[in-house]
Amino acid sequence: MTQDSKSRTNATQTLARFVTDTTYDALAPDVVAAAKIGILDGIANMLAGATQPLAAIVVEHLKQLGGNPQCAVVGNDFRTHAPAAAFANGIFLHCLDYEIQGQPVAHGTSNILPCALALGEMKAASGARLIEAYVIGWEIHARLRRASAHCNTSGYHPPGLLGPLAAAATSAKMLGLDAAQVRMALGIAASHTGGLSVNTGTMVKSTHPGTAAREGVEAAMLAQAGFISRDGVLEVKQGFVDTVLGPEFDWDEFLRGLGTSFALVDPGFNIKRYPAQIFMQWAIEAALTLRQRNEFRLEEIDYLELEVPGSHMRSGHEGTASSGLDGKFDIAYCGAVAVAEGRVDIDSFSDATRFSPHVESVLQKVRVTRNPDIPRDPGKTWAAARVGLRDGRILSETCRHYRGSIANPMNRDERLAKLQDCAKRSLALADIERIVQMTDALESVADVRALMSVLGHRSA
Repeated sequence: MTQDSKSRTNATQTLARFVTDTTYDALAPDVVAAAKIGILDGIANMLAGATQPLAAIVVEHLKQLGGNPQCAVVGNDFRTHAPAAAFANGIFLHCLDYEIQGQPVAHGTSNILPCALALGEMKAASGARLIEAYVIGWEIHARLRRASAHCNTSGYHPPGLLGPLAAAATSAKMLGLDAAQVRMALGIAASHTGGLSVNTGTMVKSTHPGTAAREGVEAAMLAQAGFISRDGVLEVKQGFVDTVLGPEFDWDEFLRGLGTSFALVDPGFNIKRYPAQIFMQWAIEAALTLRQRNEFRLEEIDYLELEVPGSHMRSGHEGTASSGLDGKFDIAYCGAVAVAEGRVDIDSFSDATRFSPHVESVLQKVRVTRNPDIPRDPGKTWAAARVGLRDGRILSETCRHYRGSIANPMNRDERLAKLQDCAKRSLALADIERIVQMTDALESVADVRALMSVLGHRSA
């Protein structure tokens, strides 16, 4: 039997034991600290996302459906049942494309934090349990992503494809399920995966992690009630890996070091400095640095050239962003708005900014070129921005490690500045300060409802 075959045997059971056996007291301080950073960043994203146009549609939809008012919908004076709250808050958290991302590139927080908060509120769970559940969910999502790196998942958005399993594990931990129930929850969630990448640039993209969170909550609640799924759903023939991911899945990579090494600290995560797709971060920072270090007027620009890895390009469709939201995935737009406005923030991706005359004028002068092929390794990724001016000058800046990346991490003040900018859209300063205090000492919070009482309204 090969090492890979040994790893595959009883994989679902191994994962379930990881869920039940992982405790706060056994987590290293650096893992706990990293989890708190991820949780606070997720809260920031939810509070800002709750003010976006799609949020009003989601809230009205849930109000029409009705539901047991057990759990808060972040940034709204509205409560609903746990699956619906997880769905809404997952959408809010993801819709700005601003959350932290692991390596390989994957959204983790929007799949797992919303279900942990909803069930934590429903069950009056402790902050320590919330940390446990977040660490578990992030780890499972990261390992699934890493082990499937060579699988043919083209056309699928990872949060929709892998997120339900991570969300089910997170939810199982919040509910205190035993190992057998965890296996059932994983089996239920495995039948509810999907999420098409073709919807990138639309409101639907953010429903992928929202749906994952909802499915995770429902899977765990059904398993707790005695609902039965196929056992061993990860490894059995025609199970999740066999059907969805295929033979390229690396079982050894998936399970090696489970419970002793944690992806939150090795390799860590990238904190986005700009509310756009991860591949936009390098180009934006290069363009912003170019604008901030040089004196020139927009009307002097002859051309703006953005040189980026080919893997960052949208198949020749750069410069065609149909909306501000779609601009989050368009290199040409991201570079143009950075140069036109000298800043890139949440409002940079509104329709008002997208179709403003000064942004349009720069966008028409953008050309995107491919830099020499390099390994798909963010540590070796770079982007350059150049402007050619009518007086003959050519100005250039290169970004190799954007601020917030694993190689160039943000400090605490920078992380809190991001929180403030996001949270002020929903909450008053006093409430923001309360959130920081509670997350700093999250392991000492006896009841997650104290945190949700602040998040579940709009005071700004």
